[in-house]
Amino acid sequence: MNKDVAFDSQPMAGSLLRYTLLDVKALRITALAAGSERNFIEPSQSHMLLLSVSHGGNLVIDGHLHALRPGTLFLCAPGQLIELTNFAGLPFELLLLEFEVSAFPPGPSAARFPYIGEATIPSAAAAAHLFDTLRSNWNRDSSASRLRCEAGLLELLSLVLSYQEQKTAFALESARLELERRYKEEITIDSLAAIAGLSRYHFMRLFKDRYGKGVSEYRTELRLTEAKRLMEGDKPLPISQIVYEVGFKNEAYFSSLFKKETGVAPAVYQRNQKLKVAAYSWINFGQLLALQIIPFAAPMDHYWTDMYRNKYKYEVKVPLSHRYDYNYNALRQAQPDYIIGIEDLIPPEERARLNAIAPALFLRNEDDWRRHLIAIAELLGKQEEARKWLTRYDRKAAATKESLSPLIRQDALLVLLVCRDQLYVWGRRAGTVLYDDLGIPAPKAISDLEWKRPIQPQELAEVASDRILLHVEDDDAAQALWNRVSQSEVWRELSPVRNNKIHLAFGYSCFEAPWSDYAASQHDIFLSDVPRLFSTHL
Repeated sequence: MNKDVAFDSQPMAGSLLRYTLLDVKALRITALAAGSERNFIEPSQSHMLLLSVSHGGNLVIDGHLHALRPGTLFLCAPGQLIELTNFAGLPFELLLLEFEVSAFPPGPSAARFPYIGEATIPSAAAAAHLFDTLRSNWNRDSSASRLRCEAGLLELLSLVLSYQEQKTAFALESARLELERRYKEEITIDSLAAIAGLSRYHFMRLFKDRYGKGVSEYRTELRLTEAKRLMEGDKPLPISQIVYEVGFKNEAYFSSLFKKETGVAPAVYQRNQKLKVAAYSWINFGQLLALQIIPFAAPMDHYWTDMYRNKYKYEVKVPLSHRYDYNYNALRQAQPDYIIGIEDLIPPEERARLNAIAPALFLRNEDDWRRHLIAIAELLGKQEEARKWLTRYDRKAAATKESLSPLIRQDALLVLLVCRDQLYVWGRRAGTVLYDDLGIPAPKAISDLEWKRPIQPQELAEVASDRILLHVEDDDAAQALWNRVSQSEVWRELSPVRNNKIHLAFGYSCFEAPWSDYAASQHDIFLSDVPRLFSTHL
C-alpha cells in the first residue's frame, strides 16, 4: 500500500466525485497465538475505509505492514488484500466502511478517490466520536441515522484529504523529491531546509520523523538502491563504474558500506541476485541470508522487527502473505527458480501446487537450524558457502564461550521475558544459541520445553536457576508489570537476585519471536550481541 500516492488537482478531483455508503462494520480482533488462523478481509470491489481508535495490532495491506494507532485511517482501493494481525496481547476494534465512488458528471474512466493510503485524525477524541456515531447509527432504521452515517463518511474522507494537504507534509515532500533528483550530488541540509521553508534543526527532526531516517541515511539508501539496479540485467555495469555513477568517490568505501547495509559484498550480491528464490515463511528469510542470498519473494510483515523491511525492501520484488491462494497466484506469476518453505505450515495439497511452479524444499519443523541450512545449501548448490558459514560461526561461538566462562562458570541460566500481560520463560530450542552453541547449562525445569511458556512470579523459585537473563518489552504495560514484579518479596528472595546475577535488556527484537527467527543469520546476530547482554547487571 502506498501512503504517498499523489494526484494532480486533488481538491478539484475530490469535489467531482460522489460517494455512496454501502456498509459499516465494527471489527473486534482478539490476540493471535502462534499458528492460529489469520484474519483476512475479503477483497472488495468497493473502496474501504478503516478507522482505528486504539493501540495494538497491525494491518497488512498487499504484503505491507502498517501499525494501528488511535485516529489512524486507511483508505483502500478496490481489490486490495487486507489482513488484520494482533500479537500485542489485547483485543482491539476497527471500524470498516465500504463505499462506492462515482464521477460527477459521469466519465469514461473508473472513478477513484484521489488518495489511497494512510492518514491520521489529529484528535483521538474526534476519532472516537466518529467511530461511535457511525457504529451506533448504521443499524437504526431511520432516515436521520442514515444521514448521520453519510455525514460521518464525508467527514472521514475530508479528514483524509486534509491530512494529505498539510503544508508541512507537502514542504517535506518537496525537499525529499529534490534530494531524490540530486542524490548523486552533495546537496546540503541547509539547501533542503530552505526548500521546505524550515530551520535546519526543525527540518532535520521532521524529515527523520516522517521518513524514518536522516537526510544522509536517505541519500545513502538512494545511492545504494540505484547501485543495485545497475547491477541487475543480463549486461550489468562493472562495480568499479557503478560506484561513481551513483555518487560515491571511493570504491573501497562503497564496498564496505554496501556490505554493512545488505550483509553481502557487491560482487557476491551481483552474482546471487540472478537466482530468484522464494522464502515462503518468515523463518525462511533468515535461512537464506546466511548463504548470502536475499529472497526474491518473501513475507515482509514481520511484526517483531522492521529489519527485513528496512534492509531488503528493494530485493523482495514479490511480497507474500499468509494466505495460500494469494501466494500461489503471486508465485505462479513471478516464476521463481526455487521455493523454500516449512512443511508443517503448508498443507500437502498446497505443497504439491507450489512444486508445480518451481523446485521446492519443505523443511521439517523438528529439524534444527543447522540441518535447515545444509538442506537449503544442497538444493541451491551452495554447500561450500554453508560449510564456511558454519565454520566461522562455530569459531565465533567458541571465542564467545571462552570470554564468558569466567563470568558464568557452571551457572544454570534462565531466560525470563516480561511481556505486556505475562511473564514467560524460554525453552531450550528458543535459547539454542545460549544452551547448545555456548554450552551454558539450562535449568532442569525447562529441559523438556521447546519455545516458551507463561510463568507466575511465585513459580520462579521452583525453576532453580543460578542466573537470569531478563528481557523487558519496550511497552508501557510490560514496564508496569516489571515494576510490580521487581518490587515484590518473591522476586527479591530469588537466589539470582540476592547474588546479583540478573542481566537486564530492554526492547531487543531477538527475544520477541524465536520460532520465526530460528535461522542461521538471526542466531549469528544474537551471538554477536551475547557479550553485551551479559555485560549489564540489574
